[in-house]
Amino acid sequence: MLSYAFEYLDFEKVEFRIDERNIKSRKAVEKLGASLEGILRKNVTTKGDFRRSSCCYGILKEEWPTLKQIHFNK
Repeated sequence: MLSYAFEYLDFEKVEFRIDERNIKSRKAVEKLGASLEGILRKNVTTKGDFRRSSCCYGILKEEWPTLKQIHFNK
């Protein structure tokens, strides 16, 4: 999907927003090379009126060739 976003759709950035408590997903996007850009505090209301915070990760278009080589062209 990252190849499609950067190489076909010509996106400048792919962003991931992950529940701050979801450590497994956070580690997965970090492993892809996404950078933590910040945390949006209590920005989403979930069922039961819980206010969760979202971690914002991003990959920029200029970072993609290096990340692609490292992670997908082994």
